Amino acid sequence: MPTMTNVGNIPTASVKSMALQAFKGVDLTGDITTIDPSRSPAAPNMMPDAQGFPAKRPGYRTRFVLDGKVHGSFVLKRGEQSVRLIHAGTTLYRIDESGPTALYTDMNDAAGAAVQLKEKLWILDGKKYLYCDGETVAPVADIATVPIITIAKAPNGKNGATSYKAINLLTGKQTESYLGEEGTVDYYLSLQQLTDAPVTAQVLSAEGNWQEKTETADFTVDRALGKVTFKTAPGKSPVEGEDNVRITYEVERDCGEVDRCRRAILYGVDGAMDRIFLTGDPSQPNVDHWSEWNDPAYIGDTNYGILGSEISPILGYSVLGGPLIAHKSGEENSRNIFVRKGELDEDGTAVFRITDILQGEGAVSDRAFCSVASEPLYLTKLGVAALTPTTVTGERTVQVRSYYLNGALRKERLENAPAAVWDRFYVLAGADWLYFLDSSQKQYEKNEPASSYQMEGYYWTGIGATALWDEDGTLCFGTQDGAVRCFSKGTLAGDFCDCDSPDDTTGRPVAASWSTPLLNLGTWANLKTVTGAFVVLQPFARSGAEIYYATDKEYQKLARSANVDIFDWNDIDFSRFTFNTLDRPSVVSVRKKAKKVKLFQIIVENSRAREPFGLFAIHVNYKVGGKVKR
Repeated sequence: MPTMTNVGNIPTASVKSMALQAFKGVDLTGDITTIDPSRSPAAPNMMPDAQGFPAKRPGYRTRFVLDGKVHGSFVLKRGEQSVRLIHAGTTLYRIDESGPTALYTDMNDAAGAAVQLKEKLWILDGKKYLYCDGETVAPVADIATVPIITIAKAPNGKNGATSYKAINLLTGKQTESYLGEEGTVDYYLSLQQLTDAPVTAQVLSAEGNWQEKTETADFTVDRALGKVTFKTAPGKSPVEGEDNVRITYEVERDCGEVDRCRRAILYGVDGAMDRIFLTGDPSQPNVDHWSEWNDPAYIGDTNYGILGSEISPILGYSVLGGPLIAHKSGEENSRNIFVRKGELDEDGTAVFRITDILQGEGAVSDRAFCSVASEPLYLTKLGVAALTPTTVTGERTVQVRSYYLNGALRKERLENAPAAVWDRFYVLAGADWLYFLDSSQKQYEKNEPASSYQMEGYYWTGIGATALWDEDGTLCFGTQDGAVRCFSKGTLAGDFCDCDSPDDTTGRPVAASWSTPLLNLGTWANLKTVTGAFVVLQPFARSGAEIYYATDKEYQKLARSANVDIFDWNDIDFSRFTFNTLDRPSVVSVRKKAKKVKLFQIIVENSRAREPFGLFAIHVNYKVGGKVKR
């Protein structure tokens, strides 16, 4: 924590000092004169280093430019290999060492979702439910499971029929199973108005083998009536009580209620990740669907839930322990959080019953659901919120985690804001900024008493991300104009510039700074004279800073510019030659005074090309003068 102490052994007894160290993140919400001195009211492009000290963010490189706005990136894992996919405009690209390759060019020009199951990626873009095996992309309807919808059915279509499997919403095809009768050639289907697609049949032989029968050669079809007439009666089953006739046919079926979905998560019985839950159909905003066990190509027509009213769409999901949490945008009664648990009923059928409906702020972005440090986070109009185990038991409602960023977040339009998890950070993209919540730095905040803690926050400027993702530990993003960019991992000088095109090797310098609050230096009642300051910078081969004073009299004035280089044979600049070879913190003395001020602020800035920058401490010496007069 920052401390304010009297400095001993100073000739003038009235000289005091204030030491700022053990820095935290930013506070964009509190008043600039009252926030904790360990936080900054303005620290663009800073982040905590490995020891927690504020340091300049790395620069980014533009890898390539795609055709259209970048909507998202997905990964398909196949054994030891991973396939990177990027959705930009209307195209889905596969990315490898040679660059991007277009796999599919009829995507919806909007953000969607994807999940992996059975070594395929299942993609929902709001236009067509697709699958990708790493080489090809095609509608799931092409491989949709054809269910047996009835068994033990009499040829007349009325007697003995037992419903077996649900109709698959992804296809108009289904199979019906019959107990044949001696001499009966007419078999009636459950549905009428068949398409022109060929009808197929199988008949169980006396040897116990299923024999294929084909339309025209073995039977005729009355499509309007839904009747199959065999040329030779299949007869009774050779196995007592076992069906001996199967007929597969197709009717027209609109797959739109699945195709129009663009939000998804994996969930199943007892929390298993073996079914796809999907939602987002604008015509059914409060409805979701789920697949059959381990079969994303089978969405049964009975596998759906209706959650609350139509005025509030389901925006996304979280998994908290065993339950599945569905988040809505805003019910009239604020009961926006639906808790479900998957279990098997007495017939062995999977059911997902609503076990609780909780009050809490509704979600505002369907792209900002992430889990950080085992805690589900999502975006609300009040900021980034969290679900905790106590929330599910009803002991506590949703808790805000982003108090220190909310002053900026609440000014942004974040309805479609994307988020991602990078290292220990929850990263949220605003219009031009990136916001970071550090899950490793947690503080209780008295101004948010309903929340057990807040995460420290940071922000980077000049980014303009339309999509975010972590790529093997590297934070990457896409832009409105199709650029795919990744931040540098290293600490070399060249890593601190932003390169806006693949051909740009120089880039723009990252402009980073750390501002203290407006400090009253221990008293509001007296004028103060700042006699000097000391800024402790992190050691780098080449670094430095511009140090500014700001007071209640002057907004910002340069107090000193300093270099704090370390001699390096591999990077010699004779205009900045130094004999310093010690890898130690550099103390920069600022002798400029600020006379008779009420408030005082220091801004430490590095906007130099190709230079790292970091801060250890700030020390201010001052004298307390007479009383403030109006």
